[in-house]
Amino acid sequence: MIIRNNSDKVGIGNRALLINPPIYDTQYWPRWSQPHGLLKVANWLRKDRGYKSLRLLDCLATDDNRKVEYHRRPGDSGIRRRGDIKKYVWHYGWPYGKLRRELERHVSGDLFIPDEIWITSIMTYWWESTRDVVRMVQEVFEEINPRIYIGGIYPTLYPEHANRELSDSSEVIIIDGEICEDVANSWTDLSLYRDEVYDTQPKYAIITGSRGCPFNCAYCAQLKLNHGNRKVRYRPPEDIAEELYQKKVEFNIKEIAFYEDNIFFDQEEFIARMDAIEKRGLEFSKMHAPEGIEPRLIEPGLLKRMKASGFDRIYLALETIDNHISSIWNRNQACIEKFDRAVEISESCGYRVGSQEINAFVLFGLPDEDLQTVIDTVLYASHKVGSVIPMLFTPVPGSILFSEHKEYLFDDMNWDLQDLNGKLLPFLEYNQKNYPGLKASDYLRIENLMYHLNSSKVYRERFDFSKSNLIANTFRTMMSNSNYY
Repeated sequence: MIIRNNSDKVGIGNRALLINPPIYDTQYWPRWSQPHGLLKVANWLRKDRGYKSLRLLDCLATDDNRKVEYHRRPGDSGIRRRGDIKKYVWHYGWPYGKLRRELERHVSGDLFIPDEIWITSIMTYWWESTRDVVRMVQEVFEEINPRIYIGGIYPTLYPEHANRELSDSSEVIIIDGEICEDVANSWTDLSLYRDEVYDTQPKYAIITGSRGCPFNCAYCAQLKLNHGNRKVRYRPPEDIAEELYQKKVEFNIKEIAFYEDNIFFDQEEFIARMDAIEKRGLEFSKMHAPEGIEPRLIEPGLLKRMKASGFDRIYLALETIDNHISSIWNRNQACIEKFDRAVEISESCGYRVGSQEINAFVLFGLPDEDLQTVIDTVLYASHKVGSVIPMLFTPVPGSILFSEHKEYLFDDMNWDLQDLNGKLLPFLEYNQKNYPGLKASDYLRIENLMYHLNSSKVYRERFDFSKSNLIANTFRTMMSNSNYY
């Protein structure tokens, strides 16, 4: 069963178990892995619904070094072949034996019997682990039969798929979108990490001060996540400051990451937020905006305030230097000239190039892309800022590009969502029509080029491919071996 925007049908018990499942992927960056949506639900259940017993099983909880354990998938070699390469799909997070033992404590009398079990599911291509956790929960709690809620990005972007694959009874409910405004604006409940199952406590917190974006870029699904609402919704700056105060005083949080669709869209709101944080007398070792910033929104006063507040790195959404391609991606608001201006302003405000203080996202692996433009964009970004972050494209349900190529992906290739992971190059065969000699290894070489270019940050200088050094030689060797250059 699918429910949308109906808080009357959820949160009607008294005891809840919340689960953040493991994931299956070729790589996983766990730096900001907190299930902040689930932690908001927990706070709402406790404060608004009066729940007496709550417990979180975060299978992706990190250790002191912000790392997460990984394993081979049971009964699966994990090998995925794509053209001339092979990749390993790993099980990241708790092994299922550990999760099962923790679940069984709730039926053995050791811990409370849950009325409800809330399971979050993030990336659409991670849906299989959500399915496996649901099956385990149903097995362990077969005699109790609690209601199971499944929410998050995956069931919101593709509720029909989630309902078909995960909901085999009326007791499994798919939540499409936000439960209600109160949940979306709720604080995260970090007290759940004081459970004995965790070896360490969080040193950071994720904050969402705004939701939504007025644009509809072809590769992005934020409009679907927000149910077609182009209006950006904001939390009051004072409420954000109060949450941060609680995080610092009660949990000794040292780092803050603002996860938002477009953090600088309302610059006055951002300044008011920083004012409220400063007025509260709060200082953190670092603040982050890892989702990136629109270059066109960069202004000197704004960036100076950002740096003074503890944002020691910025991430600029370059993506491509070809303004025509930006237009095709429905990103007319982005162009190379605005990126150049943003870099100049960043340097004038004290951010250094070649030091990872200024970073540029470069997007590749899209259908019908121009490989020459990808290489040109990589070199340009490295020359301008020194640090290039590769982003392999994933066709996300709810985006324009997904809709345009849905027939190819599902009918022609006979794939499911797990096959659309950008790291598995879903458009390799599609792009071989334009580049007959294209290999999967060519994408890896482009990605490796970015990593090689980034190593010049050690010397605090931009990359110059004409020089005689290891990085430049590697680039020239790669290009000489290429089928296209």
